[in-house]
Amino acid sequence: MRHLLAALAVIACLSATPLAAADIEAGRQRAETCVVCHGAEGITADPSIPSLAGQRERYLQWQLVFFRNGRRANEIMGPLAAELSDEELRNLGAYFASLPRANPPGGAPDPTLHEKGKQAAARHRCASCHQDDYGGSQAAPAVAHQTPAYTAKALRDYRSNARPSVGVAAMNEAAGGLSDDDITALAVYLEQPE
Repeated sequence: MRHLLAALAVIACLSATPLAAADIEAGRQRAETCVVCHGAEGITADPSIPSLAGQRERYLQWQLVFFRNGRRANEIMGPLAAELSDEELRNLGAYFASLPRANPPGGAPDPTLHEKGKQAAARHRCASCHQDDYGGSQAAPAVAHQTPAYTAKALRDYRSNARPSVGVAAMNEAAGGLSDDDITALAVYLEQPE
């Protein structure tokens, strides 16, 4: 019990200590290697890679920490993140969060899949963490306007626990109840939510 109280005291002190403000310009400079995959201005052309523009700063920071410590396995991101200092990952998060998000794609999605995705999002209460516009909040990412290929892969990875969730494993638990059909429909709906 004494060790638990001591650990809680340390956590309380650390969380009360203000961090240095992130430097967006330093993040922009450090992001020069990121554009190869994530695109200029953080908007990718590859449907299997996420756009980072306008993503939640804290979410980006957590993902970089997960890549850096190997908790989230990726043969490209792991080695790149391993080189990042805490300051650099804060700067990268601030930089990408400062960019305007990708616009929804033109054209109408499959109406049947879109409606099924809308129903699945309501049934699984996706908006409770990701907000009504699916633009995210705090460590919950913006999930609107990502490609269906990327969203489906992310949901399958959460479902299989191949991808860690921030906090109390909320996404691993939420995705655990998704069927393959749910995942396909959610991926279509979230690309262009109403």
